[in-house]
Order: sequence, then structure tokens, then C-alpha cells
Amino acid sequence: MRRGDVVFVQGKGIISQIIRYFDEGKFSHCAIVASHDEVIEADYNTRVALRRFREDKYNIIEVIDLGLTWDQRSSVYESAMGHIGKRYDYVQLLWYMIRKVFRFEGHNRLNNPKHMICSELVFIVLDEIGVLDDLEIRERFFRGIDLTPNELYDLVCYVAKCKPSKNPDEIKI
Repeated sequence: MRRGDVVFVQGKGIISQIIRYFDEGKFSHCAIVASHDEVIEADYNTRVALRRFREDKYNIIEVIDLGLTWDQRSSVYESAMGHIGKRYDYVQLLWYMIRKVFRFEGHNRLNNPKHMICSELVFIVLDEIGVLDDLEIRERFFRGIDLTPNELYDLVCYVAKCKPSKNPDEIKI
């Protein structure tokens, strides 16, 4: 793991299982790598923070290298650190559940711009440093803040040229 990489994980707990059920994928969480053993994350029981990465908490771990330059990696870190302390957006999770149950499509009307979930943090940081513009992703995913962890995984894999679980054109935002 190197600074600026994005890590996707499947947690072992019940919250992870609930998130994966509603998100319909193998991951329940994502974060930005700060160093070989630290991540910057928005976790459901805390605020956005820099934390030690503990592999024993997860069933599956996948680190995606976006092929960033050293300057871009530094910018990712600085941008992510600027979000430290933001509250977790529990209401946004409620939208994902409503969307699944009632099969709604479109923008998340419950997204609080002052609060964040994990995939929103990663998307916003990549957007802030211009990586999405460079890759012409911004136009297609202008509401990337509404992506779930697994939808973000598919987008990041597309960008990093790894094998996504879905075609990014199939992602419903």
C-alpha cells in the first residue's frame, strides 16, 4: 500500500453484511491510503480520521493503484487530510436502503454536504485533485458523491484498468 492508493475492504461484522446486502457487492468500505499502515477513512461509528490499517478486521482487502505521480499522491493525502473531523452521514446510508427497497433511481436527496460516507470521501478527494478531470470521468459521473463503495470500486477499477465487477456504463447514479 502506498500513499494515494484506494483500498476496498469487506468487514467481518453485521454492519458490513448490511452494507453489502444493500450495495449488492463484495465490499463494505473503502479508504485512502496514507502510508503503508495508515488510511484516511469515513467510518460508520466515527468522524473522518487518519487511522492505523488493521488487516485482521477484514475478510477481503483489495488495494487499487491509480498510477498517480508522486505529486498527485501527495495531493491526495493533503486533500483527504482536509476532511479530517467531518461527521459520518448516516442519513445517506438511509437513502441507499430506500433506493434498494423502492427501486428509486437518481440523485441522493438525503446527502448532507457537511457529512461523508467512505465512498463519498474517496470520490471527492479524487475530484479535488483533478484526477477525474484528467481521466474524463467527471462529466459521466457528476454525482459521484452518490456512489456506494461497490459502485466506486467499479469506477476506480475502470480508471486503473483492473477488472471491474460491472461495466461503468451500467452504474446507476
